[in-house]
Amino acid sequence: MKKELWCCGWLLLAAVAAPGAGLRNPQVRSGLELAAQAGTVVVAPGECELGGRSVKVAAATTLPVAPGPIVSVTNDPPYRLSADKPQGFAKGTRLRGPNARDVNACGSLVPGSLELRAQDGALLKPGEDYLLDAAWGHLGIGPHSRVTTNDAVTATYRYALLRMDTVQVSAAGKVSLKAGVAHISSPVPPAADDGCLALAHVFVNYRDTAVHQDQLHVIAETPAQAVTASTPGRIPKTLALLKAGQPVTIVCWGDSVTAGGNASTPDKRYVEVFAAGLRERFPQAQLTVTNISAGGSRSANWLFPEKFPYRTLRGAASPCQFQRILDAKPDLVTIEFVNDAGLTPAQVEETYSDILKRLRPLGAEVVLITPHYTMLKMMGFANMTEQDRRPYVLALRQFANKHNVGLADASARWEHLWKEGLPYVTLLNNTINHPDDRGHRLFAEELWKCFQ
Repeated sequence: MKKELWCCGWLLLAAVAAPGAGLRNPQVRSGLELAAQAGTVVVAPGECELGGRSVKVAAATTLPVAPGPIVSVTNDPPYRLSADKPQGFAKGTRLRGPNARDVNACGSLVPGSLELRAQDGALLKPGEDYLLDAAWGHLGIGPHSRVTTNDAVTATYRYALLRMDTVQVSAAGKVSLKAGVAHISSPVPPAADDGCLALAHVFVNYRDTAVHQDQLHVIAETPAQAVTASTPGRIPKTLALLKAGQPVTIVCWGDSVTAGGNASTPDKRYVEVFAAGLRERFPQAQLTVTNISAGGSRSANWLFPEKFPYRTLRGAASPCQFQRILDAKPDLVTIEFVNDAGLTPAQVEETYSDILKRLRPLGAEVVLITPHYTMLKMMGFANMTEQDRRPYVLALRQFANKHNVGLADASARWEHLWKEGLPYVTLLNNTINHPDDRGHRLFAEELWKCFQ
């Protein structure tokens, strides 16, 4: 079937397959298939195991799904129109309602709902008085505007939220739908009620009034069933120091994800979660974990700062100085650069060989981290069930094997999310490339596998 997906623009027209096709909850013995019909989910009769006993659902159950939530904002003051032409997530004046932490949630603004008014109440004309990037909810001054960039304007508009609902079966064989809490970008599905089995999650997208089959996400596997290429046994020196209670310094090097975007609090960033987990596993260790990162950077900014300056900054003004890593005298360096995802396999070999060469005099061990999934459009995906085919990711795995360095395979963990009943885009807090707390923890979990 054809479906319009807001991916990102979550806007992507493609033939999509139901993410749960061919999957079954492991506690289902027969039946209990889910089908989308208009604004409902129909659950077929069947049988499941719950609490060690068989539970039968005698008849098909039709579950109405509430439409995607809409929020109305009236006379939201004050805004001043940007001189920049609004384009994508980076330019223009952002409407406040659809804000997802550091950017606006793409696809959230309800098309045609925006009205801008000057201070005298005059209705401003789109395309003349102001420009609008409707996907991102960003504004800019128009080519023939009656206001200036210094004038305050008010905005009336509507924006949509996302929601995840849970289909559950009770011990009495009753099927029900438990609605989740709406969120601008990262809705969390509710846990099943006590004594109930969660069969699937329903992803309610921006402005949905009907449910489509690809929005039904069967809970078919557990996180423990995810198969990743993370490597135990490749950091023997660091492990020996940890077990002996000796001082250990780990540098976590990377971009905005390593810096912490978009964790809700500092302790939820993957570096902190990773460090806390290591301290639990090795309570006798004298562990120092240092975060050396810069949002928006890629490895080239650190390796060749004069050739590839970071945000036009050069010399001591730039935070991207590889010497910072050397000065920390690490026993181990973890490396995360989703911004390196455009590298070819040849560039991966050249770049990361250079990194190993620079670290060799320190005797520092290395763990490479494959990047998480980003918005569908950036991944080149038609749906959320596809395997990671980014050349950078495949090459990073090959490089780790060839050079016998550690690998924390976060990509494979994100690839598995749909089998856990989770559309991965709901873990992107800014709808683009920054994970929420759950996404950050996935990095830590894969890193911990290297310390076995």
